[in-house]
Amino acid sequence: MYPKGNALNLSRIIDRGALNFAQKIALIQDKNRYTYDRLKSAMDRVAFYLSERGIGRGDRVALYMPNRPEWVAAYYAIIRLGAVAVCISSAYKQKELEHLLNESLVSLLITCDELSSRVPVRDADPSVKDVVIWENDRVLESTFDIRSAKRKPFLPVDCGLSDECAILFTGGTTGTPKGAMLTHRNILYSAQNVCYHERAVPADVALCFLPLNHVFGGVHIMNSTFYGCGTLVLHKSFDMDRLLASVQTEKITRFYSVPTVFIRLLNSAGSRKYLTSVNYCFSAATSMASEIVRQWQDKFNLTIHEAYGMTETSSLATFNHLYHHKIGSVGTPAGIVEVKIVDDKDNEVPRVESGEIVIRGPNIMKGYFNRAEETAAVLRNGWLHSGDIGRLDEDGYLFIVDRIKDLIISGGLNVYPTEVEETLYTHAAVEECAVVGMPHTEYGETVSAFVKKKKGLECSEVDLIEYCKKRIAAYKAPKKIMFVAELPKSPAGKILKREIRTSFSGK
Repeated sequence: MYPKGNALNLSRIIDRGALNFAQKIALIQDKNRYTYDRLKSAMDRVAFYLSERGIGRGDRVALYMPNRPEWVAAYYAIIRLGAVAVCISSAYKQKELEHLLNESLVSLLITCDELSSRVPVRDADPSVKDVVIWENDRVLESTFDIRSAKRKPFLPVDCGLSDECAILFTGGTTGTPKGAMLTHRNILYSAQNVCYHERAVPADVALCFLPLNHVFGGVHIMNSTFYGCGTLVLHKSFDMDRLLASVQTEKITRFYSVPTVFIRLLNSAGSRKYLTSVNYCFSAATSMASEIVRQWQDKFNLTIHEAYGMTETSSLATFNHLYHHKIGSVGTPAGIVEVKIVDDKDNEVPRVESGEIVIRGPNIMKGYFNRAEETAAVLRNGWLHSGDIGRLDEDGYLFIVDRIKDLIISGGLNVYPTEVEETLYTHAAVEECAVVGMPHTEYGETVSAFVKKKKGLECSEVDLIEYCKKRIAAYKAPKKIMFVAELPKSPAGKILKREIRTSFSGK
């Protein structure tokens, strides 16, 4: 039954699914299957339980567990109460967890048995008044059993459009993670936008192995799937064999992933037979090389769609849509979102010129929690300053040039790592690469490339340097190439260039 009244609350997307598709499968993990009716029931019971523990409007509740159905039910239950879901990566260890709990001032922490040993004692973190350890529908820390909770619907709290419903932490690729406050308007608009641009229908089956605490996994994939009344197949983490088996057995139609996985599938001889049900591919977390997109299209007859967005934009801000897809671009502004390119004095630059990407629209975060200075630095005159360099072509399509912080200045000349990476990806032996600026006494920085080679293919440092010099200006070509087994990545699949610089500095 759909709750009475007109409460504005993100959790109502689960109510709508239960009303229209009560017995349809909403969520799958391994052999565990939740219909929309069962998912709504779980959400309502957890909401009742949390309300009994004193959680209400405006309270912050931390979610610290890997991808699992309990995470999903708790997330919507917290939001149903008008409280704020503070989504923390399950990859974080005790010290990192302690820092984020202190920073976000949570009232209650929900975790699972496998992570409970990392939870700091309450005396060391007085802001956390309660810790709930939830395992297989049972709260282990108390005698309360979620399954025995009241079965009647728990009415959602009517929230304002600008009320926060979630705090998601930035990736921390440039420093300490910051908590981006996302509102009901932000996430509802994002979910609606994704469904519209991806032509989502209730028959869709989406795969999510990316962490739900991340904007791509939680906001883009999970919320849009439930908004469209589709089915979400949830994996605890990435495992290629399980991924392929799931795509085949669950007949996945929407394949969301990151460049690393697309590259591995592209280079796998037998991967084509597993993807026969897939009709839509989407890549995020980091830029996809145009050469990979072309090769994927040739092999699978599928387009890898990309968009531009970040935690602060509640997922996508632009979308390279189905109607006029441009390889290499991240598309045009999504819906009523506005995008422009500005110089270092915040003046808009002409089309085709590069500058900082700034964004305005209903998807922009409210700010960083408890960080007024950092908020003021990125939210200026109504625009979010992304810290990314881009350009708009004559048709208004956005092309990412690079991160401002990743720009290499070598001997006074600007080198954009993405351009060098695009060149390296056209070499037959390169599977994955990252280009960074390393300290140099004479030039300030020198262009250095870190390359993972394709299995069974060989190339030398000299080969790759000469290959680049024939295709781009000599000053842009790498001066040093290091071959690596793997490139360091965040849980969301983003290459950690800061970690590369730190690890290899002086080598």
